[in-house]
Amino acid sequence: MVRDRPWERLGFSGANLPRACTVVLVLALVVTITGWALDFTARRTPSEPVRPVTVGNPAARTQAADTAPIAFLFGALPGADGSNIKLVGVIAQGKLGQGVALLAVDGQPPLAWRAGAVIAADVTLAEVRADHVLISRSGAIQEIRLPAKAAPEGIVKAP
Repeated sequence: MVRDRPWERLGFSGANLPRACTVVLVLALVVTITGWALDFTARRTPSEPVRPVTVGNPAARTQAADTAPIAFLFGALPGADGSNIKLVGVIAQGKLGQGVALLAVDGQPPLAWRAGAVIAADVTLAEVRADHVLISRSGAIQEIRLPAKAAPEGIVKAP
């Protein structure tokens, strides 16, 4: 008794079955490669218009805006609450956030503060980094960067 072989009903013999499978797989490969080629060569337009980025000082975009004039409009009075802190210098200890920062608070002469020190009511020096410090104001973190150094005389920045 001979088993029923479905490929024999289609007219394939045992010798032609591997050839038929090869033809089907080659066709699938050609279709896949054609789909990839069409995807990679399709000219797509961006969803948003492309805007050029202005070349300038990147530090200016990362520093927080001075909110003292706006706070004054809403009734805040300048005082010794640590609202005006300027970073003068840092001595950072590695990448741990430890170290000493030289801070001028509310127009006073600069003083040295260790990381973790309380500067004013609800104002703490959280971390000291190589080019900035992190200040905690009632739990909110503020980053204060060192001012950019001016280029020495005789050195011109290339355009």
